Amino acid sequence: MRVLITGAAGFLGRKLTAALAGDGLGPAGEARRAVTGMTLWDQADNPGAAGTVIAGDLLDPANLASAFAEPPDAVFHLAAVVSAQAEADFDLGMRVNLDGTRALLEACRAAGNRPLFVTTSSVAAFGGAVPDPVPDGQAPTPRSTYGATKVIGELLVGDYARKGFVDGRVIRLPTVAVRPGKPNKAASSFASGILREPLNGIA
Repeated sequence: MRVLITGAAGFLGRKLTAALAGDGLGPAGEARRAVTGMTLWDQADNPGAAGTVIAGDLLDPANLASAFAEPPDAVFHLAAVVSAQAEADFDLGMRVNLDGTRALLEACRAAGNRPLFVTTSSVAAFGGAVPDPVPDGQAPTPRSTYGATKVIGELLVGDYARKGFVDGRVIRLPTVAVRPGKPNKAASSFASGILREPLNGIA
């Protein structure tokens, strides 16, 4: 099984890469398929990564061609411009989060092998106050550019799956409580800092 991961140099991307390399891919409780090749794509460098590494723009045609030279059986689309950055730079948020997602879906459609396509969304899809617990039928009402791009991405994946171009999955992630490394431009970055900085001896 060949796997493509975008955002592979990030926190979730590195964890996913390690998990797939060690355990393969498959439903819980069932036999897993071994991952025979991984293409790890990120805007940032990914030194020491085990697999084919692509460093560069998600919308660069040469990068897309390289990523799909051997059509992947599974695509994990984690690359995104985070919340506060997408709000501050509307064009960048739309370009990466919306146009990048559609470019990947179109590449899957052109490949014609109906790969598993898993992408991450966010609780920002809801916006504002929501019931506790949030019911399955809660309508998304995003109140940020980031949230809007994530909801549009969810709908795109759903429609490409409906048409049979991909086997689509969307995961709405909550805040990552303790993100390692330097703070990023996520609106929730402060939450990581509250725990991470004292653990690192920073008052």
